[in-house]
Amino acid sequence: MPRARSLSIYGLLSFAITSWLIGQQPAVPISILTPVLTSMGGANSQVISLTGTAESGTESNTDTGSFTGSCSTAGTSQLNLQLAGGSLTENRQNTNGTPSGHWVDSSGAQHAMVQHNLYTSSSWFCPVIALSQLVSSTNLNIQFIGEEQKDDAMLEHFTSTAVQPGTGAPYTLAAHLSQVDIFLNPQTQMPVFFDFTIHPDNDAGTDIPVEIRFTNYTKVEGVWIPFTIQKYINSTLVLTLQVQSAVVGSATSTNQ
Repeated sequence: MPRARSLSIYGLLSFAITSWLIGQQPAVPISILTPVLTSMGGANSQVISLTGTAESGTESNTDTGSFTGSCSTAGTSQLNLQLAGGSLTENRQNTNGTPSGHWVDSSGAQHAMVQHNLYTSSSWFCPVIALSQLVSSTNLNIQFIGEEQKDDAMLEHFTSTAVQPGTGAPYTLAAHLSQVDIFLNPQTQMPVFFDFTIHPDNDAGTDIPVEIRFTNYTKVEGVWIPFTIQKYINSTLVLTLQVQSAVVGSATSTNQ
């Protein structure tokens, strides 16, 4: 991965990423992501609910069925898979800035998610909500890495990490656990990939790479939503969500 660079207005202009950057004063990453969020309809989307079909598992062992999902800018999310082989539900919450989560297996048993796997976005399958959370957060360090080739395309690469008060190994680890790499299409200014890591329950120091791929964007109630969402773990496709319908809620239409 290229070394991250903090950008002044002069440094950003030297990248010349796209014409829409012209006029940003000052042109720092947060000011770039704000119009990206606006162009995606972020002002109209405090809550997004999705339904569709799901395919889970690897190429040699797949399970199919349906899914429902919801994300909110308040930090809550739920993803429910109803597959032929059983159900699986993931719930995430954020209470007074403290994330928590659990998952429920097909027998109805509830399992707590370990804290070190809760630092990245709870809304990984709703990119407009995830970006809204990034832009509104006051404790994130967002950096523009530059244009980078990924999956045979030139994309704009950003990183986001949590800023913790203090120094030393615990704070360095917290920043690492929270890192999300965001790749935008320079023409559409929409997210193509979210990259982050998860970790074994008993080992926060071992990284397991996760990549979320977004395609087939469709405009719903003024909001651009990817209708195909794929999750890769260790470069292996493990989940495909095909959205069939989406409902968008704003602050005026929901109590979230």
